[in-house]
Amino acid sequence: MVSTRGKKIKFDLDSSEGELDGERDVEGPVAKPAPKRRRTKQSKPSEDDPAFNPGSSSSKGKEKETSDQNQLITRRNTKGGKLRDLMNMPVDIFTEVCFYLNPYDLRRLALTSKRLWDILMTKEARHIWKTAIASVPDLPICPTDLNEPQYVCLLYSSECYTIGCTSRGTKADWFHRVRFCASCHAEKMTNDYTLRYRESTLNLGLSYRTLCQIKDCFDSQPVMRLANKYRRSNSRQRGWPRVNDEPYYYIDALKKAGHELDTLAQKEARDYLSRLGEMRGYRAKTGAAMLKWKYSQLASRAGDIATEKNARFESIKVKLLDMGWEDKDFPMSNKEFRDLVSLIRGLSIVVWQNIKPKLEPLLESSRNQRLEIEKRQRRNNREDAITKFYTQLGLEVMNLPFEHYRLSSLLPKIEEISALPSIKSLLDNDTETVTEEQWIEVAPIARLLVLTWWRDCLKQLAARLEDGATGSADKTKKRTKATKPKAETIEEVSISIEDLRAKLSYTTAVFSCEKCSSKPARVCWFPHAIEHVLLCHYYTSMDEFLNKLQPLQPNGQELVNRLLKELGLDPETAKSDPPVQNQNEKNLLCTRCDERVARYMSLNEMIEHYLQAQTWFDNVTEAIRTSPDACYPSRTVKSELPKIVNDHDWASRDALLVRQDDKETKDAVLKLQSDFRKEGLTDPLCDTMGIGGQDLEKNTWREVLRCCLLCPKSYGPYPCSTGKIELHIRWKHDKEPDLEKDTTLERTYSSSTCPL
Repeated sequence: MVSTRGKKIKFDLDSSEGELDGERDVEGPVAKPAPKRRRTKQSKPSEDDPAFNPGSSSSKGKEKETSDQNQLITRRNTKGGKLRDLMNMPVDIFTEVCFYLNPYDLRRLALTSKRLWDILMTKEARHIWKTAIASVPDLPICPTDLNEPQYVCLLYSSECYTIGCTSRGTKADWFHRVRFCASCHAEKMTNDYTLRYRESTLNLGLSYRTLCQIKDCFDSQPVMRLANKYRRSNSRQRGWPRVNDEPYYYIDALKKAGHELDTLAQKEARDYLSRLGEMRGYRAKTGAAMLKWKYSQLASRAGDIATEKNARFESIKVKLLDMGWEDKDFPMSNKEFRDLVSLIRGLSIVVWQNIKPKLEPLLESSRNQRLEIEKRQRRNNREDAITKFYTQLGLEVMNLPFEHYRLSSLLPKIEEISALPSIKSLLDNDTETVTEEQWIEVAPIARLLVLTWWRDCLKQLAARLEDGATGSADKTKKRTKATKPKAETIEEVSISIEDLRAKLSYTTAVFSCEKCSSKPARVCWFPHAIEHVLLCHYYTSMDEFLNKLQPLQPNGQELVNRLLKELGLDPETAKSDPPVQNQNEKNLLCTRCDERVARYMSLNEMIEHYLQAQTWFDNVTEAIRTSPDACYPSRTVKSELPKIVNDHDWASRDALLVRQDDKETKDAVLKLQSDFRKEGLTDPLCDTMGIGGQDLEKNTWREVLRCCLLCPKSYGPYPCSTGKIELHIRWKHDKEPDLEKDTTLERTYSSSTCPL
């Protein structure tokens, strides 16, 4: 039997094997096993520790010259452990056993004892390390600047390479082949900014020229960019202390390369720099390969961990389902629950008995929360169903000739319906939803409530209409809240609603919306007043809407009566439905306007047209009365106010207000208006090229048009041609126009046709 007891074999690597000159000290040390010996004396470790450079031990007996060599060590008088007979086996058998180990296990075996370290860290054992490295799938071959133990240490260890530092959990710099903790990294490495602008703080002892020559050879940016790419793609993995693509440099490597460069001649220096450049490319290539393999291993390990966790969870899930729990009861958002069911451990009987009492309270709490949420969801479903049926009921009761999604906002609040005992019982019953059959049983009570509300709203409209007709409307009067009659039935309330709708359907029942910004207010009939409010405004209740909807004043009602009579309709008997339905037919012409500029309008527009003419007359009369004479060059100091007539005055009963033309008459009027516009295009007194003509888009330059001096500013017509100004003066001021005194020329960009 060949025995290795007492045999001391050194792992002596010469610097010529797979290593560029001057770069051996850049590497990290191979971790040595902690000797199981009693320390009798402790001394300060040497700064020049050869253990950081495995290639420096070339003579016999120097294997003990480590960082701990200055300590006196004595052997324990023990009988040995369980591995005391391991070293008695033949070397070839021990070597054969080591061939079945992967690199990580082989390194851990070498760290087991000093005897195993002495055997495996020899040059004769190099083939064992190579076999272990070759057994790992897709693992890149060992770089030439590292030996096999150093390569395995870089790949699998977590110790910091700084001598005396006990920090773990470090990250590797794959370009510089080192591992540092966060504090040692800040001390041993430097970034590009510090190297470029604060080189004096690093104490490199190199000239600026030397530093510029060698620093690019130690730039780790290509490998760092690839590392940051992997870190961003895997957010669960914590990154290196640096989080950007800024290059970092190894200070000791810079010092050694710089000092060696300074000692070389010019030709030798060029060769040395060439070798450093080749080394940088080689390190970048091999570092990227190691980085890719490492992250592929992390991804594979993450998949294995997920598989193990999922297997444990599935085993626990089967047991919990057998106990009567459901999948919905598992509180996966609870960290405590996830930690118990997703550990990387198998589920044995003992483990299950230990975690079962901890899981049950969490499952019970989760089940109670789930049941409470489901109960609230069922109530929400019942409330949504009742709201849907209630909205349909409200639309049916109101019976308006249009549909709008905001119409339900005018109905009584759903809370009033939900407070009814029969409907409240539907909400309290813990069912999935409210069916249509269930709603039909309680619908009569809800219908009576909505009918009563709608009847009260129509009463208020009718009351406002009567107050407006008599001129005694009081906007500050507070309306008392309508009370529900005690002995009313659905039939009685429905009859009252029909009577009120008939009363509001007369053609004279015209309302104006005070919230409209136009002057005068928008004119509409019931029920199109509600449609106007829904389209143009927003109200949260019918009461708020009724406060803004007002009937026309007595003079406005008189205007409506005159218009209806001239159209052949009796205001006392005519209903609003036919005119309202035909209000979009623009076939009515104002007889107070000149036919050359008048436009065809609907009945609504005609009423608003007369109201606007009356408003203009009142406003312009007051403005001229209060304006100084200097505002009107045509007026002398002692002259009277310019004469203004109200050709649309309601009190003028000697002429028609409106007429309804047939097709032939309408075509004749439109031809007259077209001829009048063509005359304005060739106005010899002002440049009106393009106004109202077909070349409007081609001629958009500034135009010289005429303005009225008899009207105060903001009340006169827009600048227009001579023909239109003459019409304005004749109709509005009742005088023959004097273009020199009554008008002026102004430049304008406007090209739109202006009304009288």
